[in-house]
Amino acid sequence: MGRPILVHAGATRVTGRRVVQYIIDYILAGIVPAIAYWQLDTNAGSIDGVRWFVATIIALAAYFAYWVAIPYAMSGQTFGMKLLRLRVLSKDGGRASMAQLLIRGIFLIIDTLIFGLVGYITILCSKYRQRVGDHAAKTVVVSANYGRRT
Repeated sequence: MGRPILVHAGATRVTGRRVVQYIIDYILAGIVPAIAYWQLDTNAGSIDGVRWFVATIIALAAYFAYWVAIPYAMSGQTFGMKLLRLRVLSKDGGRASMAQLLIRGIFLIIDTLIFGLVGYITILCSKYRQRVGDHAAKTVVVSANYGRRT
């Protein structure tokens, strides 16, 4: 059935900070895609197929970079997480892998349904305060200093 969870449930009680962190990250993650669509829209609101495709590739690359590559490189933190002193860990207490961060990123689509209520309600109903993406990826969000020796 897998390894037992080593992160204490109390360490995941950071829901308020997670909400603020997500709002910050959502804004930051949307900057590059917004610029790409805006710059490639030359017909005042009717972007053609090729330009739309290019803008979408740029948006997907930016999405991957922001939600997967940056947290992987920054010890499980996006810029919003760093600001609010949070980080993503594997459920076993170790560093989240690139695959786990990718799964979290993909499931962010589900978590943000109905203005983020799906993820928020899932967090509130979960013992370890996990959103759908965290359950699928086997990750948790904790305070940045959790498990680190001071």
